[in-house]
Amino acid sequence: MKKLSLVLNTAGLSVSFVCFLHCVLVILVFAGILNSNMYLIALFEDPINHAILILSGFSLACLSRFKFIGSSNDMHLKNKSAIKVKFQGLQSKRLVGGGLLLGFSFFFADIYAELLVILGAMTLLSMHAARLFKLP
Repeated sequence: MKKLSLVLNTAGLSVSFVCFLHCVLVILVFAGILNSNMYLIALFEDPINHAILILSGFSLACLSRFKFIGSSNDMHLKNKSAIKVKFQGLQSKRLVGGGLLLGFSFFFADIYAELLVILGAMTLLSMHAARLFKLP
């Protein structure tokens, strides 16, 4: 199950980084430093695409916190439901904090929403990075 954790944390790290980068670029547009015709900014101008990015980042973070008990070596046994899931990892401070920041961003507009998403994405990014460095 280490491979699944590696895949989930790598995907989560990638999505959180794209989210973080997008929000930093949007703040630079608000400040007048960049032009808003960049593809990464234009892609997530649509609120649906923006919500998909935020929700996929949080979903990958939740999935990466699950603990899978059992291994593929146990699958040859009679009981095919040898793999069990523990949900205790969902109580992680980083996951809850990042989720709250991302969730609150839906209730604000403009720069405030972008700042909340930046903070939430950085929190999830740090969670994924910490999990990846602990893996062999």
